[in-house]
Amino acid sequence: MDRDSSLDHDFHSAWGSVYTNHSTVGDKETLPLWEQYAVNKGAVDRRYQLLLNEYTDLFSKVFGGYYPISMHAHATDSLIPTTIASLILNTAATSPLVLDSPTLRPKADEKPEETGVRVRNFALNLLGWDETHVLSPNFVVADNIYGAGYGPLAHTSKEWEINAIAAGPKPVVVNMREADEETLNAQFAEAKSKGCIAVVFDIVSTEDGLVMAPEKFGMVKACCARNRLLLIVDETMTAMRCGAPFAFQRPEYAREGAEYQPDFVIFGKGIGVSGIAIGFGGVITQNLTYTKPEDISQTIRFWRALVSRPIRLPILLEALSILHASVKENWPEQSEQIGNAIRDILRELDPSTRAPGAIRGIGAVITINKEVALRYRLMCASRRRSPWVRLLPKLGGVAL
Repeated sequence: MDRDSSLDHDFHSAWGSVYTNHSTVGDKETLPLWEQYAVNKGAVDRRYQLLLNEYTDLFSKVFGGYYPISMHAHATDSLIPTTIASLILNTAATSPLVLDSPTLRPKADEKPEETGVRVRNFALNLLGWDETHVLSPNFVVADNIYGAGYGPLAHTSKEWEINAIAAGPKPVVVNMREADEETLNAQFAEAKSKGCIAVVFDIVSTEDGLVMAPEKFGMVKACCARNRLLLIVDETMTAMRCGAPFAFQRPEYAREGAEYQPDFVIFGKGIGVSGIAIGFGGVITQNLTYTKPEDISQTIRFWRALVSRPIRLPILLEALSILHASVKENWPEQSEQIGNAIRDILRELDPSTRAPGAIRGIGAVITINKEVALRYRLMCASRRRSPWVRLLPKLGGVAL
């Protein structure tokens, strides 16, 4: 970052949804499409599938092999157990294990329902599921997870108005920061027996800013693998902001239990669209033997074909522009530089922030005591019942 440039003092950034001050409409890659859309919407509309494929490929390159398989209006919509259950069942049913198998793949001389039963039973056996996991799927979640605006994860919220509208099965809450491996494994095993299908957590807690230790990340991955639980990392707030495309891709995390990676990643906010990204080297997904690009493209198309259009065209164009900007401006690297600059300013401004643990988070996800923010009238993302506030600076287009 240019030292002669002043920092943008908006550390709220629409709850972290704004990553840059630059207009994405000015992106030279998509500007011709916007101009054509303004005068001939149909011409651009006919290119929808090509543009969606372009977005999918670019997302995978930017985010290290994770594909945006399922699009949603809000990240909360992605964290619904039944949605995750259907998604992994679809991914198993359309995998090379099924479609390349003479005994499992559909047969011309059998009834469709017979194919469905055979493939479904195979998928349930592979996942270690019974009817409880199908009819009443649930999650294991970290005890300091932010929760969600509604639905099952809203049960974990500390805000009464969110907790009051929670619906669906209460997730199993586990202290992943302090539990040893034996205790964590036992808790995961019990949760799996009661219908849990996945473990959900974030690397940097958006509740209190505490950072999951890399060795704990490796431990969680190992326990998920033993119990055949999907590993889901919520990167809604941390994508691009923590020195890597996804926070768990930082070197200190990537090294831990490198043989296992998250199966799904929740994304949203400043990425321009919310949804679920899938990786095929995950705790569970690696067993589905997706190695060929054409097999990966096929399962993504199968899932997306279940809805008319997973994302509206104008939002797709904006999302493409945002990814182009992230590459051009190198947001992960910028996040480290901006985060360090803000931490230096805070420590100079208020001596209390020099104490260990007074400033939490990674990169440009910064959490400080609410009293400090109030003292200096910092524009932060705050929750009423939390003593901590989040500073979420923009990563590109620094205001001058």
